[in-house]
Amino acid sequence: MIDSFRPLPGAYPEMLSPDGSIRPHWQPMLQQLESYGPQDIDIRWLRAQRMIRENGVTYNVYDDNKGSSHPWMLDPVPLMIEPDEWDELSAGLIQRMKVLNLALTDLYSHQNLIKNNVLPSELLFANPNYLRPCFQIKPPRGQYLTLHAVDLARTPSGKWSVVKDLSQTPPGAGYALENRLMVSRTFPTMYRISRVERLASFFASLRDTLESLAGDWTNNPHIVVLTPGAHSSSYFEHAYIARYLGFPLVLGNDLTVRGNEVFLKTLAGLRKVDVILRRQADTLCDPLELSGDSLLGVPGLVQAAIAGKVAIANSLGSGLAETPALLPFFATLCRNLTGEEPRLQTTPTFWCGQEKECKQVLDQFDQWVIKRAFSDPREKAVFVRSLSPADRSILASQIKAAPQQYIAQERVVLSSSPCWQDSKLVPRNIMLRAFIVATRDGWKVMPGGLVRTSQQADSPLVNIEQGGGSKDAWVQARGVVEHVSLLPPDEYDIEPSRSDTNLSSRVADNLLWLGRYVQRADMDARLLRTILRWLTEENRPNGSPELPELFRALSKMTTDLPDSLLITDVDNQIPETKAFLLGIIFDPNLSGNLHSALTSACSIASTVRERISIDTWHILDRMNSELQSASGDGDLSDALDMLDQLLMSLAAFSGLSSESMTHGYGWRFMDMGFRMERAVMSAQLLQELLIKPFKYEAPMLDAILEVANSSMTYRSRYQSRVAPLPLLDLLLCDESNPRSITYQLVMISQHIRALSEMSGSGVQPEQSLTDELVQRIKSCDLHTLIQTDAKGRRRLLNTLLGDINRYVQELSTLVTRRYLSHVDTTSKLTSAFGSEIWDGEEDEE
Repeated sequence: MIDSFRPLPGAYPEMLSPDGSIRPHWQPMLQQLESYGPQDIDIRWLRAQRMIRENGVTYNVYDDNKGSSHPWMLDPVPLMIEPDEWDELSAGLIQRMKVLNLALTDLYSHQNLIKNNVLPSELLFANPNYLRPCFQIKPPRGQYLTLHAVDLARTPSGKWSVVKDLSQTPPGAGYALENRLMVSRTFPTMYRISRVERLASFFASLRDTLESLAGDWTNNPHIVVLTPGAHSSSYFEHAYIARYLGFPLVLGNDLTVRGNEVFLKTLAGLRKVDVILRRQADTLCDPLELSGDSLLGVPGLVQAAIAGKVAIANSLGSGLAETPALLPFFATLCRNLTGEEPRLQTTPTFWCGQEKECKQVLDQFDQWVIKRAFSDPREKAVFVRSLSPADRSILASQIKAAPQQYIAQERVVLSSSPCWQDSKLVPRNIMLRAFIVATRDGWKVMPGGLVRTSQQADSPLVNIEQGGGSKDAWVQARGVVEHVSLLPPDEYDIEPSRSDTNLSSRVADNLLWLGRYVQRADMDARLLRTILRWLTEENRPNGSPELPELFRALSKMTTDLPDSLLITDVDNQIPETKAFLLGIIFDPNLSGNLHSALTSACSIASTVRERISIDTWHILDRMNSELQSASGDGDLSDALDMLDQLLMSLAAFSGLSSESMTHGYGWRFMDMGFRMERAVMSAQLLQELLIKPFKYEAPMLDAILEVANSSMTYRSRYQSRVAPLPLLDLLLCDESNPRSITYQLVMISQHIRALSEMSGSGVQPEQSLTDELVQRIKSCDLHTLIQTDAKGRRRLLNTLLGDINRYVQELSTLVTRRYLSHVDTTSKLTSAFGSEIWDGEEDEE
């Protein structure tokens, strides 16, 4: 397999010794790859890539105007690291985290490093990462850094060199874990034979550290993971880490500060938060003290941290330690703060704010990589050698005008490691991101890390956002591989609990709307499928004169197009008919259509991924991917096939949601949203197609039954021709029919009753409203409802269905106000319905 492999010229070869032989610690893994063979490797990896996509492993790009998620790029061949080398590297990483933590302690207190001229004052007082409001924060045990990451490059001499520190919200640990799980699952024999150190112990240490940060406050601390949201570049990782560690994933508006304490807004009220593992930038965390234009933070969070009422990991202000301009001063910091020499070398870096260093940079301009002195994730490194003469001159002028804003880092020839491409091993440049966590007794290094790879052999760029890929790093164990579980030990006493009251209000709201959008997609798809069947079947008696009415109902229930754009003559508007239907299904720019409903459902599901099962996510993601990839230019029969598959997937989603989620409050909110939308859309369907009797009413009634998925039930009860009265009984009043409006209202009533019992507040307006609505429908006189007036309209039925629609929407508002908004409760409503509607009497219009 390696006969045709050639390492990159000038780069340190990770796999091969100088004489061309395979390094010993690589041999077990390569021998197993050899036994698989290229064809088997390709098959296994295609399956793994499909799993990556189905699991929703993505990242977002800062400058992507579309804001779309990109699939995670993973290579199956891991980077192998021998244990002796790893021990030496780990000692250097621990020393580095220790030094930076001591530096933060000084810079946010006595500032002796500035007073004694160890650091230039400009690197502190002109640094946007130095947050003055955080000066008074004293983190537990003085631990500013709970989790730290270091980007490492191996030089041609074989030595590891530090390129960058990441101390604010170090990204990548979750992706490293996902890489490990994916590769080990795809090549389990190779993984076992290679005797790889496990990653679970690192995450167990992280969880243990977070729990210990609460100190003496509580024996059972409440820990949350704070994320800026689904548009964050690493949102998948935030959700993944939260699920893996078992902590709630929260947004800034899920939290509130009361009396210098932080609380999570839950269905049961406010619950105190003891520890926050934050995954968003320092300045975004508190709009009162840090960045006034941030909509992602928690007002008062800084004051709560100063008061010692909440522990934040990493501590607010820790972004100061990842300032690129500190790199040239690390050796001095290490000697001053610990009395030791650095164990890890730093890539030669000059801060241009020093006159001598700036002159050296400009005199040898081509050999440098220019970066901003104060880190900004939107700023890209500039390789001077790759610039045109004009651009090089412009950059030099910018440095001369504001030298303190730039650093110059020596261009490192990255080491090369084999990657799998086109069924063979090819060399690619790599960089290793290592992770360190503070523990109760010291520090622990993740045995492995996130390896980033270049896309092309001649490219020095390993940035994933710029087209690079990733791979796993395997550290060989010396002896028996230690198995670590994140489950608590046997003696760890936890009281059993079946409560779901800690569900945040935002998550409950998202689950409610997830249910609504999924059901909206289901109803849209069923109406579209019925119309397409009517169009394509040739044996319909009298043709299909009801189709224009179905088109009108479809428009009103989805996009509400103007009447001028509706299809009125199917036989003579064939191109318009096809364009209309395909647009309702596929057009991404048409609001309210099937594409919009399913896209919205997936978008909401991505924000509550820690609350839904992997299988449920797979179904929803697959539905969305198939709809996105399907062509809107195909034939109507292709669209019909796609709708059949989509409805099967929607049914599977509903079934899995019911079977895989515990029937706690989260499930209740999702099911309540599902029932609300079905009730509303069922009422709207009947209102559009049943109010004005059609000349050919029988096929119209058949269409209603098919859309409502109740044709078989109707035929099993009534052998005769379909008629309005029994149809209305089945779809409006029949409590045993899971597609009837009454069934939806009964289920909603049960959910609301359970929520009322949780709050202990007795019967609420929404409960009374639902119960009264159910009773009124049950007491309806169906014979009166189907009677037509002088204008040929079923006015009483129209009024009833309109009221059902309106009051279900009002019910949604009441539920939102009471449980999801944390506002004062509304006053009890009077009876929502006038008896004249139900008695068959109505004022003239």
